[in-house]
Amino acid sequence: MGLAIAGTRHDGDTSHLHAYLTYKDRVQQLIVAAGHRAVCEIGGGRKPLFTPQEVSHLDLDYTIMDISQEELDHAPPGYQTLCADVCTPPATTSMERFDLVFSVYLAEHVTDGATMHRNVHAMLRPGGQAFHYFPTLFSPAFVLNRLLPDGLTHLAKGLLDPRERGRPKFPARYSKCFGPTARMRQLFTDLGYQIEAYEPFYGTDYFRKIPVVAQVDGWMTDWAARRRNPHLTSYVFVTLRKPRRPGIVN
Repeated sequence: MGLAIAGTRHDGDTSHLHAYLTYKDRVQQLIVAAGHRAVCEIGGGRKPLFTPQEVSHLDLDYTIMDISQEELDHAPPGYQTLCADVCTPPATTSMERFDLVFSVYLAEHVTDGATMHRNVHAMLRPGGQAFHYFPTLFSPAFVLNRLLPDGLTHLAKGLLDPRERGRPKFPARYSKCFGPTARMRQLFTDLGYQIEAYEPFYGTDYFRKIPVVAQVDGWMTDWAARRRNPHLTSYVFVTLRKPRRPGIVN
């Protein structure tokens, strides 16, 4: 289904719940459709997206990359691991090594989004793909998360969603975490990517226990979703490709 935003692709459902329920399927579709074998999950830590059984079934050479060795030490056995910061230059052994590099709920935590995407580009083999699923500004919930102190937002998340209690709270910086605006599309193009899909999703669950705020947020979400507004997204799927020949971008 085509969108009003040029260069995006979507199956028609723009709800944040749809994004949450389908992101793993989307990554698996990329793997199967392209026959990717060397796959790197950035930020997988102790809980990679694909189980060892799924990795074996898909016949993958699967690497978990995380900034924390402690998190990697808690990962199930059977994975290759790489302790590194995606915002520092990749090791020579990681350059042009992977067919697919992907991240889920990672981009909002990095110190420099442009550097992250530049380094992922260096990690990809020519013709390889990158996929990222992350929350975006200027969704009201994430604007608050960005502006308020970490301790306060962590407390608020625990009160609004008991499932969040006891989970670690990583700083949310939202560097280059925006919807499919012209500026973001230009960033990816300038980094040498082809943009295969930049899919917007709208709404969150964060205000559901505050009725008046939830109603206002719902009105805003409906308005933005109907217009496919690229500035008021809540989440996005971004699918990128490193061209086989340098300089060949869309």
